[in-house]
Amino acid sequence: MPSEGFNFQPLDTQAVSRASVGMRFALSAILPLLLLGTIWGATPIFVKTLGGMGWPPLMIALGASGFSTITLLAVCFARREIPALKRPYLIHYGVSGLTGLVLSNLFGFTSLQHIPAGFFSLLIPLSPMLTVVGAMALRMEKISWRRIGGSILGLVGIGIAMAPGAALPDPEALPWALLAACTPVWYAVANIAGVKLAPRGAAPLALAAGTCAAAALMMAVIAFSTGQIRSVDLAGLPITMTQGVLLALAYLIYFRSLATQGGVVTSQVGYIVTITGLIWGFAIFGEVPGWLTIPAAALVFIGLAMVTLPGKKITQSGA
Repeated sequence: MPSEGFNFQPLDTQAVSRASVGMRFALSAILPLLLLGTIWGATPIFVKTLGGMGWPPLMIALGASGFSTITLLAVCFARREIPALKRPYLIHYGVSGLTGLVLSNLFGFTSLQHIPAGFFSLLIPLSPMLTVVGAMALRMEKISWRRIGGSILGLVGIGIAMAPGAALPDPEALPWALLAACTPVWYAVANIAGVKLAPRGAAPLALAAGTCAAAALMMAVIAFSTGQIRSVDLAGLPITMTQGVLLALAYLIYFRSLATQGGVVTSQVGYIVTITGLIWGFAIFGEVPGWLTIPAAALVFIGLAMVTLPGKKITQSGA
């Protein structure tokens, strides 16, 4: 056959190379976030399982923070990134540990004994929304009506999730749901305080280890003074150890993602936490949310996107 009828084009190797680089970048960003979201989404499972075995909320939090601290300190020593003990660092450890771990876990772990794990996972995306709103209120960021609107949508979504026939099936659990809603508030306070109080040049891994250690010490004091340290079913020890190690791994992934992908990409983990939390709740506890969960989750996702995704960039020509 004559070859004139065929018009073979040379392979665009640069396009293939760009596609390959893009694919590697997507995988390097998505896979760690999938793992991170799966770990954080499983937190209610650990808490409800240990609570069902008679473990008090603060003892659950203490076990997780304690084993997480041991793991992070081991990594710190291996990398020679020892947490500093100077005054600015100690203030950061104390404030971040108190708000981001002690108070958030006290509210969250207490309420989780009375609400579905899937509902709790719907609350987590409120943290980045409230963080942005708080940062704008403190003039750490410029006021953005898009982000304010996204935060309002997220709150409306949570309100729908609390309605009968949604993710909160029992109306009598509403007080516990409101208590659980304080958890992302404390996360947001911890996020803002962490930025304001972080010493310059501090290694993120060392800050995480110091924060966990400070939180574990505070939890031990509070748990002991409130009678929450007591004899428990030792069959839960492997569970709390696993939770602590996984939380340490989550910290490592989180800080690595912040350094390599940036805050905008990393903040998208909120979607994964909610989805995996709902899946974990169904798989482990047989939780079947009502149909109102769909519009509730949709509003939360839209609100999270409006808050975390970057807006249109303005060029010099104003286009």
